[in-house]
Amino acid sequence: MEMLEFFRSFLNFIGRILMYFWTSFFQDTGSFFKIVAEAPFSSIFELLIVLFLVGVALTILIGTVRSVAGFSVMPLIQAVENYTRFFAWIGAWGFTLLMMSMVFEVISRYFLGAPTKWAFEVAYMLMGTSFMFGIAYCMQMRRHVRVDFLYDNLGLKSRSIIDLFGFLILLPMILWLCAGLWEYFHQAYKVNELSGESAWNPIIWPFKFTFVIGFVLLLMQTIAEVMKCILVLSKPRVLEAEGEETIG
Repeated sequence: MEMLEFFRSFLNFIGRILMYFWTSFFQDTGSFFKIVAEAPFSSIFELLIVLFLVGVALTILIGTVRSVAGFSVMPLIQAVENYTRFFAWIGAWGFTLLMMSMVFEVISRYFLGAPTKWAFEVAYMLMGTSFMFGIAYCMQMRRHVRVDFLYDNLGLKSRSIIDLFGFLILLPMILWLCAGLWEYFHQAYKVNELSGESAWNPIIWPFKFTFVIGFVLLLMQTIAEVMKCILVLSKPRVLEAEGEETIG
């Protein structure tokens, strides 16, 4: 009875997260599409938001269609991983821009005696954006920090069982964070919130949307990891070409 009560509470928790995610994420996304449709070039940030949301939808749709056509989930997994890899590539270039901006600030401040107003805010925005864009790819490559002195000595199926258990616990947490971060971003968007951190004082909601991007990508990648674990447990030969490093 205690076990049944636990699962009932857990499912209720997931249900409340899904409802919150629905009301906070999907309820107002149409406003961004409306703005872009009415004035496609009026705001590059709204356009980028729409492109990201469309990209997520197309990735899932195309991957699902190919998976159904091929009677395999591998096309869907590959579509998701290609999408997360693309954003990791953007994040990597973000670090390059970060270094360039810091070098420019040092030269301006100490050699030209003309410090910039924007260097500090550009630095933390680029750093945060690069980090957010890379967390899903980090999971894809299995590079997140973990205690693995026992894990590495287990077989592929045993590792997949442990991973599957962890990912299933992680999924509702990520879903909850996606919903909360969308609300965090949307509140800033509605009031056109400014950073208040420097004399430059730019709008802050585009940066806050990178949090949404990062965790939506992490959600997609986690679902892909769950599917890979299930494949290992049910059809291990399907993933032999990928190698053990990719899936465990």
